Amino acid sequence: MSEIEHMMYTESIRGYPYMPKDKIAQEFSISKATVQNRVKKIEGQIKEGRYSDYAVIRDGNILLVNVLVFIDYMEYRKMLNDRNAKKYVPDFQPEKIVHILGWNNRIVREDAG
Repeated sequence: MSEIEHMMYTESIRGYPYMPKDKIAQEFSISKATVQNRVKKIEGQIKEGRYSDYAVIRDGNILLVNVLVFIDYMEYRKMLNDRNAKKYVPDFQPEKIVHILGWNNRIVREDAG
């Protein structure tokens, strides 16, 4: 009996986690002004501790926004802006967003021969 050889490797599927303002506007079909407004609010949430300092990167004229943060903020924006409702907003869970987006690793096994 011949032994079947297997090749295994890890396949990573992920997107680039940071986008400039115009790319986010295009990706989500919203205006650059809306993105700018959301970014200002996200920066407020950084100060309140919801998001990391790395949620928005500003370096001179460069502005990069973490897409996972942006999606989370869009989902919970109304609640976060309501003083009473914000108490009930779940913690930021980027791993759940990553899973929904399909950015993950999987083991691939191929039979040789």
